[in-house]
Order: sequence, then structure tokens, then C-alpha cells
Amino acid sequence: MSDKVCFNGSIVIADPCYFMNSDEDWEKCGYGEHMNELGFTDFMRIDFPDDPKRVINKATGKLIGEFCQDSGVIVIVYKDELQAYNPDYEKSFGSNSNRTIIEGFNGKISFNVEEVTDEEGYEDIDTNIVGDGNISFETVNIEDEKDDGFVPNLEMQSALNDIISSKLSEMGIQNRRK
Repeated sequence: MSDKVCFNGSIVIADPCYFMNSDEDWEKCGYGEHMNELGFTDFMRIDFPDDPKRVINKATGKLIGEFCQDSGVIVIVYKDELQAYNPDYEKSFGSNSNRTIIEGFNGKISFNVEEVTDEEGYEDIDTNIVGDGNISFETVNIEDEKDDGFVPNLEMQSALNDIISSKLSEMGIQNRRK
């Protein structure tokens, strides 16, 4: 487990290559290592495996968002600082699955890195982000159930979960997954 960093405000979890204004900025910040060079005051950075992740609310089990990474780096930055650096950052991401925004987070965040062994005996690194605060969250791997590269769209999955919960409620059944 890494050192915990305190955040008090809306945060964005993302690969910084998605919101850089230029290649020069990407180099200037040391590929996410020195985000302060671009005006970010508090941030966290970690080398991250090429596994897309979902961000889950630990209290409710509800999906908060998801993110992926192409540069092998993930940062956590304040949303207002990102907006000041790149006012068009939402367009830069292209898809909601490229970043997670957690509005009004007040708490501590840490990285949990551990060595794991898969079913075939190969060693790998599992990296997760854990947030403890007014909104407690953790990241989980996105499992590709069809094994064909298809990952369900975040909005579609949330909508389906709401429909299922509504139908279960109509039948008098409590949805334990919520």
C-alpha cells in the first residue's frame, strides 16, 4: 500500500496523456511524474498495467466510473486544476470510459500494488486505487465475459442495473448487488 494523499474537492482519475495540451507539455511534466510543472498542486501518479478498471463505491457497490490507460500511467488530479489547464479536457477524453470523475471527494487515496499468480502460474502485478472518505471507493478489473474484446458501455450497464433493480423492487425482491 502506498502513502495516502489527502484530497478535498472533485477529482479526476485518468491517464494524463488523454488531457495534455501538447507533446511539449507531456515531456515537460515527465510523462505525468511532475504534474506540478503544469500547475497541478496536489496529485498522485502511478505506473499502471494495461488493464481497464471500474471504480466502485465501497458502501453501495454502485459503479462510479471507469478508466483505461494507454501510456501506462494513471494520475489523480483536482478537476478544477484540470479544467484550468485544459478547458476542453472533456473533449480530449473522447469517452466516459477513459476517465472517472468523483465530485466532492474529501478523504485519503492510496495505491495498492501486489504480486498475483494467475491460473496458469504466471506472475503479474495487480494495481488498485483505494479512496477512504465521504465517498469510499476502490478499483476493480473489468472482466471481459465474452472474451471477444467487448466491454459493456458504462452508461448502458448503469441503465440496465437501474431497470433490473426497478423490476426486482416491483416484485418485492431486494437487489443485493446495489
